[in-house]
Amino acid sequence: MDIKSIKKISIIGVGIMGGSLAIDLKKQFGRISIWGYARNEKSRKKLKKLKILDKVERSLERVVRDSDIVVLALPVELIAEYLKEIAPFLKKGAIVFDLGSSKKLIEAAAKKYLPKDVDFVACHPICGSEKSGAQFSRAGLYKGALCVITSSCECPAVRTIKEIWEKLGSRAVFIKSDYHDKILSRVSHMPHIVSFSLTNFIPEDYLKFCGAGFKDLTRISNSPASVWADIFLSNKKNVLKDLREFVKELKKFEVLLKAGDKEKLLSAINKVNIRQKILNER
Repeated sequence: MDIKSIKKISIIGVGIMGGSLAIDLKKQFGRISIWGYARNEKSRKKLKKLKILDKVERSLERVVRDSDIVVLALPVELIAEYLKEIAPFLKKGAIVFDLGSSKKLIEAAAKKYLPKDVDFVACHPICGSEKSGAQFSRAGLYKGALCVITSSCECPAVRTIKEIWEKLGSRAVFIKSDYHDKILSRVSHMPHIVSFSLTNFIPEDYLKFCGAGFKDLTRISNSPASVWADIFLSNKKNVLKDLREFVKELKKFEVLLKAGDKEKLLSAINKVNIRQKILNER
């Protein structure tokens, strides 16, 4: 499918990610009609008021029917469910892609439920916010972001979706879904667990003493439970392994503190400082 032939894109899951995508797609491809799905009347009215979509419908069939591209911007488990729900309504030659934070479960569901004459492209744009809801949608959310694609780069549909991401200012990279899930467990899923745990660790009467450093470290602990419970469970094997490894990392500091070994403690922190500088330069 050539981008110039795309007339209709439908988004299921118009929260901050789906809403921001709608804004950017409309800005970049003004001639394309952007539709959104609302599960109830309250959501439909809210989305219409935001004016980020050309059309908002409560009928999944009407939203998906005749769409050249369908985007699933939902929690991981819901992406798997909606792949089954939309399958009967997809036209021949349509492309479906997702924004899910883990890929193995989603790829398996796509293979199981989607018709053979529909292409699926597994995507994960690495950006976002701890906030949720379409009201937080903004232009440029995807600009400068890394978008991981775990589908084969040899497929023409994948090349089309890659081109769309690049038009929105994202940098597309291809890796296998197994490797993606291992990486994201460490760089995204584990940091959220640490942030949730640290926030929960602080007694309520201590919170008034928390400074900017603590707030920076725990900002993402405000992330929605419905999204992150699904992510953790969908990548359970990697997250559990990394939890065990992280506990070992904490215990290294415990050993140094018990020994009162200032030189080794300084060395350990200096090594982390060097790694942090490398991270900041990227």
